[in-house]
Amino acid sequence: MSDDPFFKPNRPPPPPQPDERLFEFLSGFDRFRCELRDEGPHGVDAQFFLNENLLCRRRFDTRALAVQWAEGERKAMER
Repeated sequence: MSDDPFFKPNRPPPPPQPDERLFEFLSGFDRFRCELRDEGPHGVDAQFFLNENLLCRRRFDTRALAVQWAEGERKAMER
């Protein structure tokens, strides 16, 4: 058992989570990539990149909503 208290009011915030690559695909000569970024209590950012440049991003309350939106955008982009 640890002697550390459960609640530490001066504890530093946890380090940011690394980006999670959700998927990547080629369309012609263009490369599309979607990453999820966990923003902690602020939600999850879904970010699309086109050839390493930010194309669009959207913030969601949950990871599941971000994945659902990203999959829909992917289907639209692949058409």
